[in-house]
Amino acid sequence: MSASHNSITGDDLPVASASAGPSSFTSRKLRLIGGRVAFIIAILLLWHFASGNLVKTFYLPKPAAVLGELAGWINDGSLWSNIAATLIPAMQGFIIASILAIVLGYTLAMAKFAADVLEPFIAALYGIPIIALVPLLILWLGIGDELSVGIAALAAFFLMFYNVYFGLREVSQTLIDQVLIAGGSKWDIALRVRLPSALIWVVAGTKLALPHSVVGVVVAEFLTGNKGVGFMLSSNANHFNAAGTFAAVAVLAAISFILDRVIFYLTKRALMWKEAGKHN
Repeated sequence: MSASHNSITGDDLPVASASAGPSSFTSRKLRLIGGRVAFIIAILLLWHFASGNLVKTFYLPKPAAVLGELAGWINDGSLWSNIAATLIPAMQGFIIASILAIVLGYTLAMAKFAADVLEPFIAALYGIPIIALVPLLILWLGIGDELSVGIAALAAFFLMFYNVYFGLREVSQTLIDQVLIAGGSKWDIALRVRLPSALIWVVAGTKLALPHSVVGVVVAEFLTGNKGVGFMLSSNANHFNAAGTFAAVAVLAAISFILDRVIFYLTKRALMWKEAGKHN
């Protein structure tokens, strides 16, 4: 995997030019929102027309039927409890993976020989499909939340590791030399130069790794769970309930969207500082 492929889109790094006024920025934002709403409406209309006309409703239910399933889950409270059952182990696995990735990524970025020795083995481990490791994880962790956390951590680790590792290696040596000349210590280099400079890579890794940790939990729930969005998905699919299956997929899409927006707004100021520094 090449971490250079993991980049933040232009929409996620909104740095307005000096000539752009508030009114033009607001106008563009409104047009952007309008375009996205129009796209969603077009998809729903096409979906509504295709269901029952081009594709049997057994395979492609009407949007109204999917909304009915969602409304039923909201009314009985099962939606929120299952979302929590998925998100909690996903966040736990992501935190574990992030800590390990930062520690290992920093260590190998500072030890080039060790990195050269271990790189092919790390790449080989990354190439193993997660689903192939599930039986082994079941043997080690059992069936339950521990399995979900383990798969989530495994799904997120390599994405975070590669971004941390390559981000730290891309730090300007000139900047490091300037801090050393000014009397900076190794801790100053680590905390005030390397990590802030690699922040955009870390955020890129987070935007990829956090949704993958959710995917990892869903895989565990799909195979062995009795709760969570993955269980809702497998249960409805096993009962040939297309509307419920589509509703569970819609919930996963909504979770991914919300997580992406939360990460964006939490890191917006830091990313704007990083991007602004490129133009100075």
